[in-house]
Amino acid sequence: MDLRDKNVVVTGASRGIGAAVAEAVAARGARVGLIARTQSDLDAILERVNGRGAAAAGDVADAGSLTNALAALERDIGPPDVLVANAGIGAYGPFADIDTDELERLVNVNVLGTMYAIRAVLPGMIARRRGHIVTIGSIAGRIGSPFEAVYSATKFAGVGLTEALAVEVAPYGIGVSVVNPGPVSSSFGEARGHPYDRDRPKPVAPEQVAKVVVAAIERDKAEVYVPGWFRPAVVVRHLVPRLLRWGSTRSFREELAADAATR
Repeated sequence: MDLRDKNVVVTGASRGIGAAVAEAVAARGARVGLIARTQSDLDAILERVNGRGAAAAGDVADAGSLTNALAALERDIGPPDVLVANAGIGAYGPFADIDTDELERLVNVNVLGTMYAIRAVLPGMIARRRGHIVTIGSIAGRIGSPFEAVYSATKFAGVGLTEALAVEVAPYGIGVSVVNPGPVSSSFGEARGHPYDRDRPKPVAPEQVAKVVVAAIERDKAEVYVPGWFRPAVVVRHLVPRLLRWGSTRSFREELAADAATR
């Protein structure tokens, strides 16, 4: 898809990957439709793209709120040609300790929030016989990440959704992509209550992820990893699962020991 003069809706657009995607697609000539919970943050991003688009506050975990935000964007810039379902949150710690409210919050935002957004825009794309949907996944949605079990589960759900949806909507000229980044240099770690502190893999910049998102749309790529060397690790996970589990246990031995010491 040529992004020039297309309408690209981005959820979670106020910071991190979402803000970087908004800037990247605007630089390709697209109009942006920005959604996040805080209008002032969205207005700041809209200013960074020289006002090329519109912004509407909404909560992806609330179907009514999200529907209203999408309707407002459609009134301002027209129906969406592309949806980048980016909004997401994380949580860090042993699964045995996670609060049920926190568990539900992750599922509501990461799983239902993605489903609500896609479900809202998809009928129009089908009627127009064109469109593209991008879900922002994670390497944790292809390889389970210890101490991020719920987050991993929500991202695995996103991969399943994207893979199934791609087959369903292909007859209507709609492309579907999932972009799986590793750690990203953003406020995501702080927001989940545990900044990223591992030596490797090294975090990538949000702008690097945004560049891959643009390529996925323009080249109709089904699945992309950021960085690309994650793909062989996923292959190992499927072909030699015991090796992957051994490697994960070795990599997280300090965290496992610290957890055991508290019990």
